[in-house]
Amino acid sequence: MRVILLLFSLVALFSCAPSAPVQTAVAVADSLVVVTFGDTTKLYFRILTDDEAELTWDATEGKNYNTPGRYQHKGTLVVPSQITIDGKVYKITSVGDYALFQQRSLTEIYLSDGIRHIGNKALSGCDRLISMRLPATLEAVGVEAFARCKHLKNITLPDAVKEMGSGAMYDCKSLREVKIPSSMTVVPEELFSGCFSLKEVDIHNRVTTIGERAFSCCEQLEEVDIPNSVNEIKDGVFERCTSLRRVSLPASIKNIPSGCFYACRSLEKVNLRHVESISSGAFVLCSSIREFNLPEGLKAIGEYAFASCEGIEEMRIPLSVEYVGDEAFANCRNLKDIYLLRIKPIKIDSEMAFPPEPCRINIPKGSIDSYQFTAKWKKFNYREVKVGEK
Repeated sequence: MRVILLLFSLVALFSCAPSAPVQTAVAVADSLVVVTFGDTTKLYFRILTDDEAELTWDATEGKNYNTPGRYQHKGTLVVPSQITIDGKVYKITSVGDYALFQQRSLTEIYLSDGIRHIGNKALSGCDRLISMRLPATLEAVGVEAFARCKHLKNITLPDAVKEMGSGAMYDCKSLREVKIPSSMTVVPEELFSGCFSLKEVDIHNRVTTIGERAFSCCEQLEEVDIPNSVNEIKDGVFERCTSLRRVSLPASIKNIPSGCFYACRSLEKVNLRHVESISSGAFVLCSSIREFNLPEGLKAIGEYAFASCEGIEEMRIPLSVEYVGDEAFANCRNLKDIYLLRIKPIKIDSEMAFPPEPCRINIPKGSIDSYQFTAKWKKFNYREVKVGEK
């Protein structure tokens, strides 16, 4: 019974896949091979080697991919695994740059196994595309390869993919969930930027770096678990993720980069336990955070780091902090008390590092002279307290 069910499942699986297109004609035009499939479908190829070819666009010298007479594919398109020219078989191993750029009538595409590379903007701007089947053999995806495919809700990135170009999925507004391929170690910059509907992302435990603005403007993203393998996240990774409530950071992350959580208005808690530096504007407009537990071991707080965090009422600066940048706490309207544990002042660039009255700067008892006779530290609203006192 189990064997019958397995066979039935396999039949059902393969019956869903489109059949390979039938090649009916071949012509050569301006160094490109024009292959007709069925009655009307024409695809353009460039011969790469003795047995390999690449899907390309129908440009000749002096033309470009926006040529008014450019072919338009409608509905479903199947890119074959091979073509035959004068009796010789050529395997299709890549989809070239701009190959299917802005094919606005294309709703489904099926890329056959054997394709290893998809070029820059190869399918960019296919804004009616709702289904895309990528081959298991795929290893590399170019810059903005699938950008602005605004109706694409789901995509399975094959585990063989080792590299994706910046913005490969940029502005795919309907994309709901994604799993980073297990062969990738770097999530490139702006990979999912502008994917407003993205709610789930699975980052595996081989990724070491997450690039600039990789998830910026993912407005439906609520939770992210960053695995222990990641040792670097770059500027603006989660900027404007307005629904983001929780992020799990591993101990390997030592720096919160510039603008990392800019305008994450729903963010309630971030574990900063092992962080050594917080860069400029890292938490600007994180208005839902009520408390930041800054760790002992933190050394630097950049300018505007916590600006406009209106939920904060007090902030304790650890002994380990050596520097605070200008306007680090600007427009924190409910911030009443900042506690400094050092007897001698830390380095600041100007008196704009901390808020003026009514915010109080609480310093250890007996240290008032040290602060008031130090340049740039003279005009704050001080209160001397015992260490641990509120």
